[in-house]
Formats: sequence, structure tokens, C-alpha cells
Amino acid sequence: MIKQLLFTLFVVVNLSISGQSFEGSITFQVEALNPNPQLIPDSAWQKGIRETFGERGYMLQKYFYKKGNYISEIDAGKEKGFQAFNPEDGLLYSWQVNSETATTLDSKKSMDEFVEIIESDLTETILGIPCKSIIVKTKMGQMTIWYNSDYFKMDASFYEGHKYGHWEQILNEIGCLPLKIEQKGMMSHIVQLAVEYEETSIPDDKFIIPDFKEINRSPIN
Repeated sequence: MIKQLLFTLFVVVNLSISGQSFEGSITFQVEALNPNPQLIPDSAWQKGIRETFGERGYMLQKYFYKKGNYISEIDAGKEKGFQAFNPEDGLLYSWQVNSETATTLDSKKSMDEFVEIIESDLTETILGIPCKSIIVKTKMGQMTIWYNSDYFKMDASFYEGHKYGHWEQILNEIGCLPLKIEQKGMMSHIVQLAVEYEETSIPDDKFIIPDFKEINRSPIN
């Protein structure tokens, strides 16, 4: 179950954005919380998390953004890898360090049917930025998203048709990059929190996807 969770984190924690103005990097701390403490003993859950992520107990994902491109560096403790969005074919590419194989996921498809977006009264200050929130409801669960539309502005038109993760709907609603996402549903509880950012120029070659000997399609897409 933990290995499946790790793969899901690699492909679900996917902040696909593009630049109306923001160019730079943002680092997120990603925690997988016990989705059902009554069913899963917390001691067993924490043991599995440590086996997957090490004693730190969480994953770090640093994203680099420029216009319609992004690539992230993933530090999952015992495993490290990358994930990149290719705007030319609409695929998300995930691979581990030194691997000659990548896994792709079609951003134009979604595993979960979008229902609606509603306003939430939850607020939080993240990286010194006051944030309000919305709730994205789907058939299988919901996401609470904290954001401030005065920061990290994004042009949603770059992601027209990006149905995976419901980013097309989310970016059209808030027009910026979220600073926190809490996702619940289907025996999962994942919290993604921005812990650091830098607004800086990113070279184009940062987003080049390597040539792989083998490319596999994601089993969940």
C-alpha cells in the first residue's frame, strides 16, 4: 500500500501551472496522513511512512516554473526523482534518478469526475501570505485549496483541457498557484504545503525531458 501511495504522490501532487507573471521555484512539503485511524493503527501507518520516506516522514517536491512549462525535483527520502509536464503532448513524465525508464500520464484525462468548486471560510497564513480557500468536490473525494490571488499569478489558458487534477477548473477559479492543498478521499489523506519559494529567471534547458530507452503508460490513467 505504501509503494502504491508513493507512486500516487509522484503523479498526483502535480501543480501544473504556467506564467502570467510568476517565474521561479516553489518547494512543497508533502505529507501522507493516516486516512482512517480507526481501521489502520497509527503505529503501523507511521512505520510504513518511515520505511518509505525515512525518519523525516515526508516528501519534498521543488517545482521550477516558466510560462507553460514546469519540472519538479522529488526527494522522497530513500528515493529521488523528477516529474515534468510536456505542453507539446500534454503528458506528465515521471522518472527516478539515473533511470532509463519513464512513466507517462495523460493530463487530458481524469480518474475522478469533477463536481463543483465552492468557497470555504477556512483561512491560513502561509509563508507570511494571508490565504483564503476553496473546496473542490469530486465524485471520489474533495480538495481544500489555500491561495492568495495577489501572489503567483498564473495564466490558466496554458492549461486549457488539463483535466487531470482538475487544474483547468482550479486555475480558472483562482488564477494563481495554490500554497496548500489538503486532499481526502479513496483511503488517502495528503497535505501539500509550500515551505519556500524564489522568484527568479529559469533557463529553458531546465525543462528538457531526457531521452529514455523505455516509456511506460501509467496504470492509473
